[in-house]
Amino acid sequence: MYIALDSKGNIVNVLELSVEKGQEYFCPHCKKSLLYKKGRKIQSHFAHKKKLSCSYNSYKSESKEHLLTKKDFYDHFKRIYSDVKLEYIFKADDNLQIADIYLVDKNIAFEYQRSIISSSQIKERTIGYEKAGIKLIWLIDLNKFVKEFKFYNNIAYIRYAAFVENFLNYHKGCVFFYGYDLENKQLVFYQIWPNRLKKRHAVAIKQVCKLENFRLPLNFKFSKKNLISKIDRSHIENYLYVQLKFDKTVKNKVLSLFYNSRIALNDIPEIIGIPSVEDLLVKTPIFMWQTKVYKMYKENRTYVEILKYMYTYMELVDSIYLSDKIKAKIIEKLVKKYYIELVKI
Repeated sequence: MYIALDSKGNIVNVLELSVEKGQEYFCPHCKKSLLYKKGRKIQSHFAHKKKLSCSYNSYKSESKEHLLTKKDFYDHFKRIYSDVKLEYIFKADDNLQIADIYLVDKNIAFEYQRSIISSSQIKERTIGYEKAGIKLIWLIDLNKFVKEFKFYNNIAYIRYAAFVENFLNYHKGCVFFYGYDLENKQLVFYQIWPNRLKKRHAVAIKQVCKLENFRLPLNFKFSKKNLISKIDRSHIENYLYVQLKFDKTVKNKVLSLFYNSRIALNDIPEIIGIPSVEDLLVKTPIFMWQTKVYKMYKENRTYVEILKYMYTYMELVDSIYLSDKIKAKIIEKLVKKYYIELVKI
């Protein structure tokens, strides 16, 4: 942490003021004593004393990467905006929250997330900003949570961690997320499409903005390209083989589904496995939910009956950007599109 209170209750910003070692400093949140750490390998900062805990989790332990990122953003925004707050404390109902960076003039806060926290914590913090009337931009650590395998012509083949699913966004038929690349000091925008049946693998159009050029509002643009990879029968067969390798009992949901649908694993209909970009937002594997729809269609169930059932059958990712209303629209879009394909055969 960079912000502390001195013995007189004055705010001390270690990035702005010369801090004296040996003086008493206190946490602005829990009011407990702090240590001033002036290091050579890590940015000078305040830290809670050992065996002392702060009720605000982010203040308990911050990595050097988190400290450095906050400093980079603070230094950058101070050059272009008149009122920038570092580690800004605000009240949301009866709870206190702390924004890494807060641009007062823009009423926009930034949260840089490098450690894994629960979906409920992410939602709780996000709701806190909404209640306080502050716009929030989450920046996830791309160096930690995203791996690029190939990159050429602005197209990247990536694998992202499960944690990223908390921040997947959906707008006008596009799925995307963005974050901060600390190593290269740049913001990165990924517009993504599913890469066959590989879980959390995607083909992405990558747009980059160097921190030194970063201005608000964000000006990343959506591409009209469609980079969805066709799913071959061999992809599904290989996927099923891996899933069944260690569980060939009747308790296996995959075996049970195909058995009840009277579909042999080595003779899956061509109609099963039609990909859409929205599949990135669905946890239920594509061949499972489409097999379920296929079975119900063969049983002469109506579209309305099928859609009503799929609302409860299909599980979507728990992203802060997907409301229940948006999730319902995604399911409806996928089921309707697939139902139309079934009617054609």
